[in-house]
Amino acid sequence: MNENNQPSEKKDVYTIVTDQVMAQLEQGIIPWRRPWTDGHMPTNLISKRPYRGINLWLLTMLHYDQNYFLTYRQIQELGGTVKRGESGHVVVFWKVLNTETEDLPEEETAKKHAVLRYYMVFNISQCEGIPEDKVPPSDAQEFEPLLECESIIQSMHNPPALQSKENEAYYHPGKDFINMPKAKVFKTKEEYYAVLFHELIHSTGHESRLKREGVQQMTPFGSTVYSTEELIAEIGSCYLTHVAGIAPKPLVNSVAYIQGWLEKLQNNKRILIYAASQAQKAADYILITPTEQTTVVGIETEELVSE
Repeated sequence: MNENNQPSEKKDVYTIVTDQVMAQLEQGIIPWRRPWTDGHMPTNLISKRPYRGINLWLLTMLHYDQNYFLTYRQIQELGGTVKRGESGHVVVFWKVLNTETEDLPEEETAKKHAVLRYYMVFNISQCEGIPEDKVPPSDAQEFEPLLECESIIQSMHNPPALQSKENEAYYHPGKDFINMPKAKVFKTKEEYYAVLFHELIHSTGHESRLKREGVQQMTPFGSTVYSTEELIAEIGSCYLTHVAGIAPKPLVNSVAYIQGWLEKLQNNKRILIYAASQAQKAADYILITPTEQTTVVGIETEELVSE
């Protein structure tokens, strides 16, 4: 980089921004399925000005606990440093240049021309040595667990590991663990457990449990198997929230989510019935002991044919 923190290699700013947005979409990240806070509106720590336009999206989708950012120069001026291995994030802006046109009269030769440029910023969590009095405290509230939901989670036999190392909710089938954002950053306790139940349903597809195809195999985002697994997880989450007595509040989001995946499957009723049956089996696995499961009779359906 040069002294202005600009990458020395000239790149198409439009391509850089588009690539970042597409990378999120290709990972299957669904913006409306994020009922937890992401550090509020991205803001420059020094100027206190919020980022706007596409920059708001680019920085929000990074999902930091606190959305305060600094340029490399600002970090140095505060006496701080960037942690080893950390990379900056793109922020774009329009730079107005003056150009000359010989064909025009002398008084009109100066014309303004806007060019899209970018620079890099770093989140405060990527930095070391920032004075404590410069960093606003987190306003996340302390979290009080819901006993009914905790009882469901604790009673599951052969459960996956649960961690909160990233501000993302996902199940990792290879390492058999669920990662959840910290509970206190969710907007409501009910939404925290609805998301956790969604991931818990995914985990029942592990080879040590129900060996479900959508979990066992690497399937591309948007494929029939992938979309069906998402239906299973959300319907199963609805079952568990009802058992815990925290529906219908989380169900409002779930209905929109389920409808979105059904549209990908062209409202295939056969797949919906199949997903509901698999969701019931997954919920039973979580709620019922292995001995009791032998006496439970569920709805059986033919296996889903992969596309």
